[in-house]
Amino acid sequence: MHSANQSRHAALLLLAALVFLMTVLHVDRLGARIVNPEFVAPESLYVNVAKNGNFVTGLDQENFRVSEDGQPQPFRLEAPETPVSIALLVEHSRSSANYVPDIDATLAGFHLNGRDGNWFALATFAGELEVRSDFTRQISSISAAAHDFGQSRWNEINTYDAVYEMVDRMGHNPGRRILIIFGSGVDNFSEHHLDDLKRKIDAENITIFAVAPPSALRAGYDQWASLSSRMNLLPAGGLLRALANRSGGFAWLPSNVSTSSDVIQGILQSIATQYRLVYNTDAHGSWRFSRVRVEAFRLTGDRREDFKVLVRQGWR
Repeated sequence: MHSANQSRHAALLLLAALVFLMTVLHVDRLGARIVNPEFVAPESLYVNVAKNGNFVTGLDQENFRVSEDGQPQPFRLEAPETPVSIALLVEHSRSSANYVPDIDATLAGFHLNGRDGNWFALATFAGELEVRSDFTRQISSISAAAHDFGQSRWNEINTYDAVYEMVDRMGHNPGRRILIIFGSGVDNFSEHHLDDLKRKIDAENITIFAVAPPSALRAGYDQWASLSSRMNLLPAGGLLRALANRSGGFAWLPSNVSTSSDVIQGILQSIATQYRLVYNTDAHGSWRFSRVRVEAFRLTGDRREDFKVLVRQGWR
């Protein structure tokens, strides 16, 4: 009898615990996720819309659809946050001495097309990350810092670590955040792995753009890089594209010497034409990856015109 009472008591305690949990948590319609409403927060999705290589502007809320893990999400179209925090991360190894003119052109484009009033920062990396100019609203401060690079003492290149650290630092900044990487994508010195970097990008709402040196100049790595590093130049360029695509940005990987200042102008134009879609999500701080999808279209009568959307792949 005593044993039966204990069993009933244990069952009542278990039932009470389950009732309590269900008042705090709810399961989504698919039963695949347990969500704590306290962790649901508004998040801004920054997207670019393009058609035939040109950015599309002037769309309204009804021209978009947002889904997370295949489930439609209510959202609102809001004005992009200003000012924007824009950081330029430049590879500064011995190998990069071969494309100093391209670095100079990139920085010149940054100076000519950057708008005072936003926040700008400049950092370099090779074997370690060095902040050359912390966030400032004066674009001229970035140009001044760029003249003091000097000669690098590093043969090694820690792309993973440098991008990881910059994303981590920028994650503490409020508002809209942009990271522009100029480098080869080669990595032979990092403590972090690629999966670490992907998870970090998923966890922070930062859009990444990347510019690689022209392939004609990448041959300069032969002098300093190991055989394995030289063989990895093509995959390294793919790394820059993968990181940019994951965050909702894009990468420019020219095959010939080009005007890098024009590339920077294109990136800054992309930033200026971003849409901001705000919706509630509980994905942040979760071990699982939540995939995001955004559709952009325009209806003319019964005809639907679909556009290409640059958007981050998801959250973690």
